[in-house]
Amino acid sequence: MGVESIFVSYSSKDRPFAVGLTKELQKLGANVWIDQLGIGLGENWDNAIEEALEKSETLMLILSPTSVESQNVQDEVSIAINTEKKFVPILIKECDLPMRWQRRQYADLIKNPEKAIGDIVKFLGLEDEAAANLRNVLSLISVSEDPPKSVQKVTEENTGKVLQKDVDLEALLFSEAEIDRAIRMHHKGIKKNWQLIAFIGIISFVLMFVFLLIIKDLDLPKWMIVIGCLSLNLLSIRPYGSVRKRIRNIDLMGLLKLKRDRLKRVMNKLSDTEIEAFNNEFLNYITV
Repeated sequence: MGVESIFVSYSSKDRPFAVGLTKELQKLGANVWIDQLGIGLGENWDNAIEEALEKSETLMLILSPTSVESQNVQDEVSIAINTEKKFVPILIKECDLPMRWQRRQYADLIKNPEKAIGDIVKFLGLEDEAAANLRNVLSLISVSEDPPKSVQKVTEENTGKVLQKDVDLEALLFSEAEIDRAIRMHHKGIKKNWQLIAFIGIISFVLMFVFLLIIKDLDLPKWMIVIGCLSLNLLSIRPYGSVRKRIRNIDLMGLLKLKRDRLKRVMNKLSDTEIEAFNNEFLNYITV
């Protein structure tokens, strides 16, 4: 990537417009980077995205309801703000903008597309004739990308005939709802473990109080009674270890949601092995 490069931040639902706009700008000589066109064969897509964002001086932000809700887009915007990058916000669908985004002037392709295209051309330092080329991508605003499909060969049970079947790649990944359910499960487990730890502590204290103040006929030294009661607290080691592991898994599953969002962006490049690796990673975080 060269200097004055532009990083395109967008929601996967708006990919047709984002890719179409990028291609047109590249034809006009702009140095624009988008994951779908910028990640080469064999590259680590996550590292490539992070490196591209770091090296870019300008963030082109595609604004829509889905991009506003995208955690990946929010993270990219935050990084761009913190590193004082220039912004090219482009509104393609009506949406409620976060407070930090509202203070930035955006190009409105909904209400005033001619002015918006002119502003984009002027900002990027392109020739006025470039506006005609950018009008070609306006029709892509209403296009929402369908989940990528892969072709899978299936053998019919009765005839043995080999059939081809379209498979929704996104459906092969564990959904965000399933990840959220697993996170809630861990939160409930943490609560129960803390309750168990508290119960053990209370029982230990009560027994020690009873032995020391009520039962006076015991021949055992007081220090042995105290140590015996306190040793009950060793029972809390296992639930405490479970709490720590659950907290760690919750943090990792939060990162997994971000990873899933990035996987959706490059879904058409995923292999069955990568999909299986993601799902196995999620299954590892469920267990304690």
